[in-house]
Amino acid sequence: MSEKSSCPYCDSIFEDKDELSKHIDRIHHGSGLLEGDGRKF
Repeated sequence: MSEKSSCPYCDSIFEDKDELSKHIDRIHHGSGLLEGDGRKF
């Protein structure tokens, strides 16, 4: 059983650290701002 992880930026819950890492890269650090995701900017 894997321990769930939460995003330090938006508190979303993920099933594992792999999914959390992908989320942070995609939404908070990666392409999010450049693709028009302005939720945190």
